[in-house]
Amino acid sequence: MTNIKITIEYNGTGYSGWQFQKEEKTIQGELEKAIFKFSGEQITIQGAGRTDAGVHALGQCASFNLNKTFSEFQILNGINFHLGDEKIRIVNVEKVDDLFNARFTAKKKTYEYHILNRLAPCVLEDDFSLHIRQLLDVDSMLNAMKLLVGKHDFTSFRAQGCQAKSPVKTLDATNLEKINDKLIFTFQAQSFLYQQIRIMMGSIVDIGLNKQKADWINSLLSSKDRSLAGVTMPSKGLILKEIVY
Repeated sequence: MTNIKITIEYNGTGYSGWQFQKEEKTIQGELEKAIFKFSGEQITIQGAGRTDAGVHALGQCASFNLNKTFSEFQILNGINFHLGDEKIRIVNVEKVDDLFNARFTAKKKTYEYHILNRLAPCVLEDDFSLHIRQLLDVDSMLNAMKLLVGKHDFTSFRAQGCQAKSPVKTLDATNLEKINDKLIFTFQAQSFLYQQIRIMMGSIVDIGLNKQKADWINSLLSSKDRSLAGVTMPSKGLILKEIVY
């Protein structure tokens, strides 16, 4: 039996998130079907993170065991062939030791949220970024993001239905890069609460629109009240960029 690690990229549009659902098309479900067609083995894969419906990935990781022996090349090409027209592709395959688990051995996850900040929308960017017409205050948003770094009770940025045992998380790093009309917001942590980044982004955008000051973030963290924070931003701007092991 061989433990396999795969790195996956996908366009989350049209999928009901990562996690397998019996009546819905999901990333995990389509991958498991393709692995079965390739190998003849009915397996369950362990993903590093359960991305929501519409969220994309460039560096999602998953692991699973195969009884039959294949080369990394055969696994990559075999799974991709059987994925057919699905907007999912394996970009790397590694044979790893038996202790490796894509979810539980992950040290850090890096997500990006993309905003196109200009008057006109972009047809090529529409699936992968949120379009905001009003000019956003980059400096204020960057200052707000710095206040989120560290160990906090993120209850104000926790969606209803979150199954995490504790709202306390440590946000290791944030960044905001402006490339022409594109704003790329980066968040890195070992793990996140359900919809945490999208709720934080709703609050950050309110600050960028000058509806609130940057230090509003401190008030939200102290209040531990989801109803006081910004809206949950659309999933299409969120990309799982990288998993660090």
